[in-house]
Amino acid sequence: MSEKSFLLIKRIVILSSIILVVMATVAVAIMYFYPFLLAIIFSLIFLPFVNYLENYLRWKRAVATFIVIATFILLLMILMTVIIAEMVQGLSFLAKVLPSYIEELTKTIQQWINTHLFPFIADFSQFTSGLERESGMTFDQSIDQILNEGSMQIGNIIQAFLNQLKDFFIAFPHALTMILFSLLASFFITKDWPQLMIWINTHLPHHFTYVSGRIFKEWKAALGHYLMAQFILVLITAFIVFAGLIILKVNYAFTTALLIAVVDIFPYIGTGIVFIPWIIYSFLNANWYMTTGLSILYGVVVIQRQLSEPKILAHHMGMPTLVLLFTVFACYQVFGFAGILFGPFILIIIQTLKNARVLEEIKHYLFR
Repeated sequence: MSEKSFLLIKRIVILSSIILVVMATVAVAIMYFYPFLLAIIFSLIFLPFVNYLENYLRWKRAVATFIVIATFILLLMILMTVIIAEMVQGLSFLAKVLPSYIEELTKTIQQWINTHLFPFIADFSQFTSGLERESGMTFDQSIDQILNEGSMQIGNIIQAFLNQLKDFFIAFPHALTMILFSLLASFFITKDWPQLMIWINTHLPHHFTYVSGRIFKEWKAALGHYLMAQFILVLITAFIVFAGLIILKVNYAFTTALLIAVVDIFPYIGTGIVFIPWIIYSFLNANWYMTTGLSILYGVVVIQRQLSEPKILAHHMGMPTLVLLFTVFACYQVFGFAGILFGPFILIIIQTLKNARVLEEIKHYLFR
């Protein structure tokens, strides 16, 4: 083996070891120190406002930090109050109209059972009675087995839902405590940010801090572009749904459109979690106008999301649409449905490393 090949292998091993150590450190930090990571994220949000108050209005940094965090908490509480008020108003409306809807739906299902299911069972019983005794018993046993398995599956689904609901209420106080702790930590991080930067620049190598600064700057820009693209997609969905619900003369169209736009963010759930049960209910209730209108509206929302998402994301992230589609598809093949969610973030990391010229640094280190 030549000396050049040996040096190349040695550098690859060193680089791989560094990457593994960094990934392990990040994983441990996320697992055990996530309140402090959340505090750093909060601090990055607060820093521009605190710096403005300190530099232009000549406020003391501690006072500016306290005012900014207090304003953030106040706005968060106002937002939560508005959301809870809207939910209470919507639930009050449902409490008034839902019993009559349930009664009407029950009558519709009962009528469907009497006109379709019972005659089918009667015809099927006549059919099985005409078979041999063993074949008839086999048919009856199969039907009983299917019904029992269906009942067990429904019971398991209900039990899993109740368990998830219980876990949510148990975890909510813990999550609230962690957020408050993170806000407290972010106060000290934001207040002492200049001293922290001086300490980092003093004790770490200049090249390391320079490259880290480039990475952070490019990552912030790429993440901002991605969030802006998602905001535009949600805004388009909200506008289309709101216009459609107004045409269909649905009560509380704005609140419903806002709810559907929010769930449209999640790739696994999407707008279908609202539209599909609503369409099924309208169909069983023989409300053909609403069934047709909601089906058309749901189709328009899904089609525009599938067509506009790659183009808008590619435009705001500064890359060809084909590259984005290829990355998401590759992540889907490797990670399954989770790849659809993590695909754009993996692309953000790759784009950040490319724009920060980290890949060039690695190439130069390996082949110099």
